[in-house]
Amino acid sequence: MKAIHFALLCLMAILVNPDCHARGSEAELDAVSLKLVAHLFPDATRTLPVESPIPHLIVFGGKHILGYSFFTDLIAPIPAYSGYPIRALVSIKPDGTIIEVRIISHQEPILVIGVNDETLTNFTSQYEGMSVTSRIRLTGKDRPNSIDGISGATITAMVLNGSVIKAAQRVLQAHADSIDTPVADIEPLWLTAWQGKKIEIILLITGLTILVLMLLFQDWVVVNPSIFSYLHIAFLVYTVVFIGFYCLAQLSIINAFTFISMLAKEFSWDIFLLDPVVFILWGFVALSILLWGRGIFCGWLCPFGAIQELMNKIAHKLDIKQYEFPLMVHERLLALKYIILMGLVGLALNSIPTVATFSEVEPFKTTISLRFQREWYFSAYAIGLILISVFNTKFYCRYICPLGALLSFSSLFKIFSWLRRRPECGTSCHTCGNDCSVGAINNKGEIDETECHYCLECQTTYWDEHRCPVMVSKRERREKRDKRRTLIPTAEFDD
Repeated sequence: MKAIHFALLCLMAILVNPDCHARGSEAELDAVSLKLVAHLFPDATRTLPVESPIPHLIVFGGKHILGYSFFTDLIAPIPAYSGYPIRALVSIKPDGTIIEVRIISHQEPILVIGVNDETLTNFTSQYEGMSVTSRIRLTGKDRPNSIDGISGATITAMVLNGSVIKAAQRVLQAHADSIDTPVADIEPLWLTAWQGKKIEIILLITGLTILVLMLLFQDWVVVNPSIFSYLHIAFLVYTVVFIGFYCLAQLSIINAFTFISMLAKEFSWDIFLLDPVVFILWGFVALSILLWGRGIFCGWLCPFGAIQELMNKIAHKLDIKQYEFPLMVHERLLALKYIILMGLVGLALNSIPTVATFSEVEPFKTTISLRFQREWYFSAYAIGLILISVFNTKFYCRYICPLGALLSFSSLFKIFSWLRRRPECGTSCHTCGNDCSVGAINNKGEIDETECHYCLECQTTYWDEHRCPVMVSKRERREKRDKRRTLIPTAEFDD
């Protein structure tokens, strides 16, 4: 396992090299021509290209200006999720009214595979007739000066919207003498995002606080297995419903690749701050890795993992027979997720969009972001994995998940080890090892930190006076003492 970790570290070090990234199509035009926008200005008689400092095309109808056309990435190059800006061709009237927004090129993973052209066209068509002299928000068409976002591509939609408005306003400011309406200042995109998700942020921080308290006081929480079981199930439901389907905050291997690739460029936190829930989650996961290892995310905060675990718990309630692989097969299957990760890292050396297609090995986008509203084979794959988890606990997490493989590196940096073990564990007793749902406890009773999901099931057994042999022995001795104390006074009284 150490050899695999070393190989992956080498590959990710190469990934940071900026020369490894494709910039996109070098054949793209660096200036707008009349040919591209002629259908928008039928009365155009001539054009005047402006090269700097704000490159755009002025379209004339006789002596009058009909409008302006420009590429957003040449004026407001806001990095999107891939680390590269989206190129959109925008045409506006002199008063700031948008005529058309057309996406020319991008490297966004969610748009490469997952969002079709019709969805993109429907999104950009909403801009027609709106004015860039005031803020346009992604809060739904039913609200003033607002449009609908792109389901499952919130960050991409926010970046595109910000780039369109910012670029358009800069063009208008360059022709300030011809504008009667003042241009509104644009606040940072991430600040707008955080202001719009105050409730989600509060609920997330509340949930994470509860989780931290349970982990800090785990020895007291797990003493009563029944109560702990209800707490665990309740938190898993919270993860699926709130973090997953409501906030769409399923962390992905693409998040990690984006972060690593950004280190090779002019790094900025702005792109990561655009989704406050995901940002807070990643920050919490990074901190929890140092304290408890990667298991906190995998066992508590991964929506897809929580779905699998809840399905398996229901299966146990229904007495559905479970199928576990023989130990030899299990150990070899554990290497599969590392092989998948190495393949994805190798593809990421080309570009993030390249790896996006193959990162569909993660069913997260299908299940959480798009809610199965896509091609049947993607949905069949995700549903199949969920059904397998009914018979084999967290099959995907244990054997396939590349994000879990990446996070397993946390075992190298973990500071504390708060999972209690006894000398008898793995020698005279194998209860915890037999009960571990993810097979993270070996025959010697040792916990494999790279595979542990920190579900605390072994800790409930550790303190269980009816299952752990050591605790059973202590309970029996205590009961004998208590019985002796009650019998001896009675005998003296009878004499």
